[in-house]
Amino acid sequence: MKLVKQITASVLAAVTLCGLWSCNEDEDQLSKAVLASATTLSFEAQNASEKLITVYSDANWISEVPEWVTISPAQGSAGTTEVTVSVTDNMRDGAEDNPRKATLVFKGSTLASRAEVIISQSGDKYRDVKDYKPSEIAALADESVVSIPDVIVVAVTTDGFIVSDAENSGNAYIINSTPVSVGDRLSLRGTKGTDTQSLAIVECDELEILSTGGTVTYPTAEDITSKVDSYNPKDRTYISVDGVLSGSNIIVEGAQYSVAVTNAPESMGIAALNGHKVTAKGYFAGVAAPVIRITLTSLEDKGLYKEIYYAEDFEWLDPWALAGDNKGKQAGRTVEDDNLSAYCPQLPTPKVDGVSALDALEARGYEFLRVTTKTEGECIYLQQNYLKFGKTSYQAGIVLPAMDNVPAGTKLTLSFDWCPMRQTDGKIDPVNLIVIISEGDNEIVSYDIPESGWENGHVLEWIRAEVTIEGIDITPETRITIRQTQWPAATANRWFLDNIELAKSL
Repeated sequence: MKLVKQITASVLAAVTLCGLWSCNEDEDQLSKAVLASATTLSFEAQNASEKLITVYSDANWISEVPEWVTISPAQGSAGTTEVTVSVTDNMRDGAEDNPRKATLVFKGSTLASRAEVIISQSGDKYRDVKDYKPSEIAALADESVVSIPDVIVVAVTTDGFIVSDAENSGNAYIINSTPVSVGDRLSLRGTKGTDTQSLAIVECDELEILSTGGTVTYPTAEDITSKVDSYNPKDRTYISVDGVLSGSNIIVEGAQYSVAVTNAPESMGIAALNGHKVTAKGYFAGVAAPVIRITLTSLEDKGLYKEIYYAEDFEWLDPWALAGDNKGKQAGRTVEDDNLSAYCPQLPTPKVDGVSALDALEARGYEFLRVTTKTEGECIYLQQNYLKFGKTSYQAGIVLPAMDNVPAGTKLTLSFDWCPMRQTDGKIDPVNLIVIISEGDNEIVSYDIPESGWENGHVLEWIRAEVTIEGIDITPETRITIRQTQWPAATANRWFLDNIELAKSL
């Protein structure tokens, strides 16, 4: 409502000025400023009530009206005009037709004076729907309505599943909350879309389980171990990779990229193989540099590589990153994209089922530190999927959850990825990080992390930090803090954090 009031004031001010200055314009000359009070209107399929929309202009305007839409009046003059919008019944041969959508335009004399309103009308979504094979889905336009009969579930995630046909000629990722198992035969209908990784998905709203307990035969997996850093197919290819499991990341020796297991159900038992050498098989799920994503079908244990006591890659925060702000603006990736304008919502902003990202982190035992030379305020932000700390005059840090699984006398290595922020003039924020180990209010030891050493203008990229912890027992009362040494400071000392691990030193 505030926006509409501002728009109205601006347009009417322009009209008033024109009158005061006696603009030399013919009365019939079209407007150079036309705005509408709404960008979308939705109607029922039958007996839809008419709706009102307000048009603002500084001179005369005309309209472009879809065939099944009627407006009154169809043209207007300077000022504000209340326009009535109505639609015909969406029927064909005595039954509801497919939903329809068209654009209603109020316009003046220029492209800039063009206000578009999307008119949608409901109907029978699945009337005349075509059957498709999973292999045909990717080529369809987004919002295509599809039916996929008699397919088999080949992989399951926390938010959906992948289906294929009996010949393994292709697959499709299905977003649906119905519990299914690998081997189930299904018939489903939904709408084709594209995910954040530019891969095809189907938003499924009708699903029938035809049978359960079937056997799945997978295609031959493409081994990507030697090409992790460059691998990026255009579809959900079946792949395999060898590496060491750390949290939900598979670390490949010699590679800059890792392979992240996405949305795997707890029933797959991934946590039990933390620190083990593994062979993972599954379907390619996109690239979020420096990570390749995989939808897991199997994880073969090849023995313990190192004892990992704590690992955090923040991939579980993906639903909050995608939720973004209350307008659907998603969290960005400042480091990977070297994009200083990437969106960074404050931790309390993104919410999933009413729970904020900050709430979810604190529920896992994290604590957050904040200091400032100004008025107190939030200065910790969410990216996809890692954390950003600080802003000018505000510094922040993180305290890791308590740990009760570290044997006494163990020599440990704490490692994490971090990156300083670059300012718009190219200057690299002079971030000094420190790791502090404490019990209660007593600091036991601290470790300085070397600065980035980057020249101004350096591209943003992750830096791996490692600290050797020896002669200190990590108990449930011990806390590990990662923060800045500038504490507080009236300068910009911003930084990013990801992939924290505490392991037995090799």
